[in-house]
Amino acid sequence: MTMSSPEPLLALTNVNTFYGQAQVHFGLSITVGRGHIVCLLGGNASGKSTTMKIILGLVKPRSGEVTFDGASLIGLTTPQIVRRGIASVPEARRLFADMSVRENILMGAFVRSDREAIAQDLDKMLTLFPKLGQRLSQRAGSLSGGEQQMVAMARALMSRPRMIVMDEPTMGLSPLYVDRVLELIRTINQEGVSVFMVEQNASLALEIAHEAYVLQTGKIVLSGSARTLKDDPRVRDAYLGGSEAA
Repeated sequence: MTMSSPEPLLALTNVNTFYGQAQVHFGLSITVGRGHIVCLLGGNASGKSTTMKIILGLVKPRSGEVTFDGASLIGLTTPQIVRRGIASVPEARRLFADMSVRENILMGAFVRSDREAIAQDLDKMLTLFPKLGQRLSQRAGSLSGGEQQMVAMARALMSRPRMIVMDEPTMGLSPLYVDRVLELIRTINQEGVSVFMVEQNASLALEIAHEAYVLQTGKIVLSGSARTLKDDPRVRDAYLGGSEAA
């Protein structure tokens, strides 16, 4: 199915990925339009996390192309990709548990040298995530899961990205924090940052996404507007009927 969207900011085209002899992706093609939220749905072992690793330069596909703003990302290191304008909120947050909240947030600005603007952006993060202002000197590892997710999001935004890729942003969070995180993703997007998110919680992801793809055993089996997919009986049966697809 072809998808109507703005000129893509990110494009994966006919990507084939292997781990040793095992093929993970089969002709994977995904686009993220400028200013859009795109979600990638799929069960365990569908290839979702490997897709994120390809975008971030952690895994190199055997064939196919990955472009960001028209330029290839293939062969670039993760810091080079961050400098191009892509930030990451990884699965399980991956904070530095023994470092303070402030130090963790500032880690996101490692590619920048404009100290005055970095200080301004830190203040902006504390406006966007007011609870973190009360936790700046606290060890990041002592925060709740929802608070840690906010630190990870603030850290990603400190690089001033044009796009954020998020791996299971609502995993393990209480219902209250799930709603808050989704609200923050929408706010970030409204400020002009494109979002590509991998999620197992299809009903939540489809609430905020513009477009969505469904990945099964390394192949895109469905794609279209989030609203269309939410009403698709195949998506409803597999993802919205209670149990997640395996």
